[in-house]
Parts: sequence; structure tokens; C-alpha cells
Amino acid sequence: MKYRYNSDDLSLKERICRINGVSPEKLDTSGFHPDQEMEVLKSFRQKLLSYRDKRFFIVGDYDCDGICATVIMKRLLDWLQIANNYYIPSRSKDGYGINDRIVSTAIENGFEVILCVDNGITAGQQLKVARDAGLVVLILDHHEYSDSPEADAYLHPDLFPETYSDMCAGGLCALVANGFRDDVLSTIYGGLATLADMVSVFGYNRYLMKEMLHLLHEKEILPLNYLAGSKDIDYDVLSYQVIPKINAVSRMDEKMNVNYVVRYLLENNSDCMVYLNRIEEINKSRKELSRQMFSLAERIMDPNEKVIAVCSEAFKEGLCGLIANRIMYEFQKPALVFSKNGRELKGSGRSPTGSDLYSYLKNVEDLFLTFGGHEQAVGLSLDEEKLPVLLDYISKNDLQIEEQIRDVVLLEQEEIDFALLDQLEELKPFGPDFSEPLFGIKDPVIVKTYSSAGRFKKYSLNEILEAIDFRNKKEKDTFSRMIGKVKRDDYHKNKVSFVIEETV
Repeated sequence: MKYRYNSDDLSLKERICRINGVSPEKLDTSGFHPDQEMEVLKSFRQKLLSYRDKRFFIVGDYDCDGICATVIMKRLLDWLQIANNYYIPSRSKDGYGINDRIVSTAIENGFEVILCVDNGITAGQQLKVARDAGLVVLILDHHEYSDSPEADAYLHPDLFPETYSDMCAGGLCALVANGFRDDVLSTIYGGLATLADMVSVFGYNRYLMKEMLHLLHEKEILPLNYLAGSKDIDYDVLSYQVIPKINAVSRMDEKMNVNYVVRYLLENNSDCMVYLNRIEEINKSRKELSRQMFSLAERIMDPNEKVIAVCSEAFKEGLCGLIANRIMYEFQKPALVFSKNGRELKGSGRSPTGSDLYSYLKNVEDLFLTFGGHEQAVGLSLDEEKLPVLLDYISKNDLQIEEQIRDVVLLEQEEIDFALLDQLEELKPFGPDFSEPLFGIKDPVIVKTYSSAGRFKKYSLNEILEAIDFRNKKEKDTFSRMIGKVKRDDYHKNKVSFVIEETV
């Protein structure tokens, strides 16, 4: 990793915009209003209304985006007085998206419309069965597709102008729902899904996330406040407290049916407390099991491999992606993590920026039972006997990784204060096309060194500024530069945290 230091005599906003290659004007959403008169939207709403006398079956997805999208459409259909029910597939039993069993369930239970949200755009075979049985199929999805979907009507971000072109499913559903009426919860859950799904943070998406945070500051939304453990909610609290807890249930779905998370979010009153403790317990279990899995992975992996690959019966399928991501982050190498169930291996892969793991593995796609994903993240399964063939391919073929140059905003340590935090808050949300800035502290003066939680080194730099190093690396305690991110200290409100990513 190389760093390029930026010490231009510009405002913080101008420096961060320049690093990201965007104009400051692109951050302004004050004049943005969603265009509900777009023909593609009007046509879909009319189509939906034409079936209002039929029974709808909403089929969602088990991640935060799919859950929020399901909540939004459930609320809309209830408001339109359309008879409906919903189902979120089990990550471990059903896998992603609508399948033959779900279609059969819809037919057997007398549903007349299947509404797929955050899935369905590529489920041609399953949805053809539904349509051949006389069911209407509607789709709201954002995943890539090549052929026209098997649907009576569908909405996808590709059908919209550029300002809307990278919506997630929850954002798309919020756009549809708010065309019927302005609904606070649809906006909030659409914004939450957008934050969770790592899509563009400009245009409609930026407007939606800004509106979400504004509404959360104005209104108490109990399911989210409870998950946050606070009434004081910001983007970081949502990203690191709320969203992981929503996602945890599907990762540990033997402990709780993920459909209860939809019910939890729908109950914007104290009744949601029935589910809260269980969700919290599951998230704690998820964190502990993740810790154990990573520890095991460290013991059995070869860190010198070009692509680190580990497999174990002790690995839980729903957590493989998290472990692959942590291995990739810790060792700065691509990682594949497989769980083993009988002869079938199911796993996830992650690779650093500057690499294309998807194309690399696409060359041997015939090895896999299932395969999908994008450049830096893949999901795949294969028969156990094919694993040596995959490992042989990895050993003989390099995955090209372009060395990354990361821009660093260079500051004196006295410049990192609460005023800087406030400026950063105004620039949020950050995302894949507007990266959170790295800061560099020139010649840091360390007043005191100690450990946090008995494991992580912490450095007191002045009365309000503390740096913490989560990397667990044994290094000297004198640096010419600290490189990292500036965060609000959630535990000590009178402190600013500098989270170290590198020391020089």
C-alpha cells in the first residue's frame, strides 16, 4: 500500500472532494426532490393497483436491504388494503432468492400475485412455473440481469435516469411507496437499506440517506432506537450497531426465523420488545462464533499462499463471508472460506481493492455447483472432491492485484478536534464512490501509551485526542506519522478517536 499525502491550502470539504474526484456541489441535496412523475414509476404503480383485488405474496431477501424492502412493501400493501403476506427465505435452508418450494407454497396457499423484492430478476425458471400456474409476477430488484425477466411488470435501477441508477432494493421500494403517500417509515427503512448495501452515495441515494437521518433525529423509531441502544443516532451507529444486528439473524438462522425481524421492524411501538432481546443475544453469539472461526482459520491457513483458502466443518456457512473479509483485511490477500456439510462445501471469497476475484474464479466456473458475486466478493459452492482442483488452479495462476495509492489528508494533531468531527459529519454519508478520508498526523506527540481491553494499544495525544490500534501488531511506539480515520468516541463523549490503519 502506498500513500499520497495531501496538504493543500484548501478547506477540508474541498480537499476530500478533490481526493474523490467529485465537485462539492454534488454533495448538496437541498434542492433534490424525487420525481414521482417518471413514466416508469407511474406505469408500475398503475400495474400494481390493477391487481389490488388479488392476494399478494411478498418474497424478500435475508440481508438488511431485502428485509427493509419487504417491510416497505408490506406497509404499502396494507395501506392500499391489499391482502398480503410475506416470506424471507432462510439463508441456510433456502439460499438466496425465490426457489421451487416457495413458488409451490404460494400456489398451494391460494396467492395470486408474487411480488419479489431484492430478488427475482434472474429467477426465470421458478417464475415461469408461477406464471404458467396463473399467478401474476411483479419484481422490484437491483441485481444484474441480461435477459428480460419472467414478470408481468418489473422495476430495476437500469430503467431510471442516472440520478437513480444505483438504487438498492429498499431505496427502489421507498421510491415506489412514497409515490402513493409520504411515509416516514418507508423513507427511513429505504435510507437504512441504502446505507447497508454499499451503493452510490450521490443523487437519490444521498437524498434518501440524508432524509432518513433527519427523520431519525426528529422522531423516535423504537425498533431502531432499541437496536442502537440510544436516541442519538448517526451514520456510524447505524453502520456498526443497527445493520449488523439485523444481518446477524439470517447468519444464525437456526436460532431465530429471519421473518421475525420483519415483524420487529413493522412494530413501531413497545410490542417490538418481544423480539429485541433475542436479536441482541443472536448478535452476541454471532460475534463470539466469528472470533472462534477466525482463530481457527489463523491456525489452519497458510498465510504465504497467493489466495488464502481455508475449509472446516467447524465453520458456519452464514459467517464465511465475514471471516473471509477479516482475513483479507488482516493479511491484505484474497481469501476463500468454506464450510463443510457432508460432501458439499459452501463458501465466500473476498479480495482487496485493485483485484478481480470474480473474473479470476470465473475461469474455473465449471468446478462450482453455484457461483456468483462481483469483483471483490463472491459466493460459491462445490463438491469436496473438486477442492484439490481449485487449489491447484490457485497455486498455478496468479490473481493480479494492482498496488493501491491511498490519499491522506495531512494535519497537525491539534487540528483534529470536535470542529473537525462536525465538518466530517456534514460531508457524510461516505460510500464506494465517495470514500471516507484517511488522515495523517505529522510527528505525533504521544503523552501516554496504554492498552485497551487488555489487547489493543492506545495512545493519548492530548486532552481530547486518543489514537487506538486494532491491528494487534507489535511495533515501536514512536512514529513520524500516524495514518487512520477520525471517529467520535462513543464511550467517552469528551474524546475524539483516531483509529490507526498504518504507522510510518
